[in-house]
Amino acid sequence: MKDHVHERIGFREIDEQGHAVPAISPHVPEPADPKRKRLAINPFIVALWALDAALLCFGFWAASETMAGMAGPTEFNTSAQLSFMLMQYTPYVLLGGVLLTAALLFWHAVHWQRKQPNS
Repeated sequence: MKDHVHERIGFREIDEQGHAVPAISPHVPEPADPKRKRLAINPFIVALWALDAALLCFGFWAASETMAGMAGPTEFNTSAQLSFMLMQYTPYVLLGGVLLTAALLFWHAVHWQRKQPNS
């Protein structure tokens, strides 16, 4: 239930994490069955994890392909130009994937720590 007097004035209650809490009128009891919280999934973080997986898979494939290409003809018979391009870009793709993994794990650690009660 919302308290229309406080909403008109513009006051808001804030919980420990700084999130706004709806004002409850002292004359109206709280609902017996509060709504369940849904698991909030950030689609941008999911997209970054997918990009990270694609970068790492492509990087390891390119590294193995170039190493196999140096040893002799391969199953895919990649051209010399493609092998050269893969050799040039593979370290940067792998480095980007590792850095993106570290950044995402750091992001998850910060959000996990914010949810933990202060001790």
